[in-house]
Amino acid sequence: MKVSVEKLPSSEAVLDVELSWDELEKASDKAYRKLVQKVDVQGFRRGKAPRSLLERKVGKEYIYQEGLDDLITETYRNAIKEHELSPITQPELDAPVFEMGQPYHFSLKVPIITPVELGDYRSLHFEREEAEVTSEEVERELESMRDRQATWHEVERPAEYDDRVTVDLQLTVEEKNVSDLKDNPFELTRERYGLFSGMDEHMVGMKAGESKEFTTVLPEDYSNDKLAGKEAHYKVTLYKVEVKEVPEFDDALAGTVTEGQYDNLEDLRKAVSDNILESKQRRIRDELREKVVDAVIEQSKITLHPLLVRDEAEEMLHQLSHLLEQQRMSIDQYLLMMKKTREEYLKDIEPDAEKRVKRELVLDQVASQEQISILPEEVEAIFRAYEQAGQPLPRTEAQIRAIVVNYRREKTVTRLVELTTDPDPAEEVAEEEISMENAEAAALAGETVNVEDTVSTETEDVRSQTDEAEVRGTDDTAMDVVE
Repeated sequence: MKVSVEKLPSSEAVLDVELSWDELEKASDKAYRKLVQKVDVQGFRRGKAPRSLLERKVGKEYIYQEGLDDLITETYRNAIKEHELSPITQPELDAPVFEMGQPYHFSLKVPIITPVELGDYRSLHFEREEAEVTSEEVERELESMRDRQATWHEVERPAEYDDRVTVDLQLTVEEKNVSDLKDNPFELTRERYGLFSGMDEHMVGMKAGESKEFTTVLPEDYSNDKLAGKEAHYKVTLYKVEVKEVPEFDDALAGTVTEGQYDNLEDLRKAVSDNILESKQRRIRDELREKVVDAVIEQSKITLHPLLVRDEAEEMLHQLSHLLEQQRMSIDQYLLMMKKTREEYLKDIEPDAEKRVKRELVLDQVASQEQISILPEEVEAIFRAYEQAGQPLPRTEAQIRAIVVNYRREKTVTRLVELTTDPDPAEEVAEEEISMENAEAAALAGETVNVEDTVSTETEDVRSQTDEAEVRGTDDTAMDVVE
């Protein structure tokens, strides 16, 4: 048997195989011994019928074809193992009809994962950003906590900026009804963006019981291009004007906003500062990790077969369907609202799918090069963590494999950060913790972070195209309604 394997630049491998007639004869003998155990031949127990009688029963060519099929399968498996190929899908077989007594040639073409050629990632270097908290940031957060304790009181005077007004509001654009709000509260502000931009200045000075009509022009950069730059006509009836009363921030209020956790303002100020610092440190760590990985990817040589990207896009769509199910929406309903076919949506997310595939392949290659592994006790720790959180994971082979793969990649990112930044003992525990947390999240959610971001972003686009909207609150939650 002559077997040659050619790796193509298109991330495919072609196997060419030449078989002698003697090899086909031997393969047919194996096929006969297998078939005779399965086929009933009159007058003989299974496994005892002579080959000549079995050939009469099933056909001589059938036995040879069975032997050839087995030989093709065996040759393919051996070649894959010997040449360390990673097939993406089943091979494409070019196998002509064999002729009795003649040698035989066949070929197999299969998409493969081309190993990543890593750059000199150990030569990369990144500075660790130091997290700092200013007194202004702490005071802003305290002011926000204080503001959440504010109360509203009705007043008998014309509306002013920062007041809250309750109105009926009808908004039309080119005689098409865009919003029809009843008994809806708005906090009047000098800076309002979006659909109701320019509205507030016309409401300032209105009194309870007053009605008014006016026009504005929607922003040129408004997200809905059917409305952007168009003249908007308002009909408003104002029912109530309220003024905000914010309490003094003292020790008593500190206890109230924290439900008794802190009984004085200074302790709360320290806790707020610590929380801001921790949040900043986590953001800096996350950004550093992504910056390092992006740099390693950038210097790597990566060849992707289109099928690999397509499969990842399909997986992202599958993950999206699960997220939508939690919102009681089907993927078909979602695509209908997005006004996209399944194929169009898959095409749209291909760039993100390609980024994910590249990231995974590079991290897997680095993990192999750095000899990073996952111990059984580390896997068990993740299972226990979810059990203690009341969210036990199924202990299936697929789940274990997912945990091992994702956790190994997270440990690889941690290793890359260690290699490309100056040592920081204070960060070591944090790096291990964030690696563990990310691995746990990936195990539970199936690495759906990117998909969730997509859903969040695109849901906002869907809202501006919804046929009906029931809106209460400010324009931050308003939906744009266009026929």
